[in-house]
Amino acid sequence: MTTYFSSSATTSSVRAGSAPASRWIGVGGTALVFAYAVFAALQIQVLNPLAAVPGSSLREISAAVGNTADTMGWGLMIVVLALGPLLAGTITSIGRRGRIPAAIMLAAMLGLLMLGTPAYFVASFPAGMTLADTFGIAGADHSPWAWVLHLVSLLALVALIAMALSAVIRASVRSIAPRRA
Repeated sequence: MTTYFSSSATTSSVRAGSAPASRWIGVGGTALVFAYAVFAALQIQVLNPLAAVPGSSLREISAAVGNTADTMGWGLMIVVLALGPLLAGTITSIGRRGRIPAAIMLAAMLGLLMLGTPAYFVASFPAGMTLADTFGIAGADHSPWAWVLHLVSLLALVALIAMALSAVIRASVRSIAPRRA
């Protein structure tokens, strides 16, 4: 059976088929990026200070920091950690209109998760320095929970590399495969 409009039918079915996947990836990715940012904030303002000054409560740590001219860097932390979820939400809203293929949506969300470690470093710097100056300790992470954030970012990087290698291999196979007339 011959169809005269197969190219337009195929194009619309491809768009319709990829749009739901792109939407789900966008919603799930945005949720993961948001969870990453919330956990990073919890690590910066609660878990790390408690691990840095063992035996002290969060209230005691805050009181000691309050006696100095330093702050725990709430403003910078909120701005830096909010960027990821805002970007993810924007990408998802564009993707909901069916304008972003599923693979690109996945790569974008993985890229945001990968950039979580550098964002965490920038967001945690003022709090770490405040703890170092106030208590005479190192400004690095004292809580082991930061490794969860770094592991998520590393896994996102590995997934992005795997996606890129897969795309290169598929393109190579297509270019080498014999052409049929």
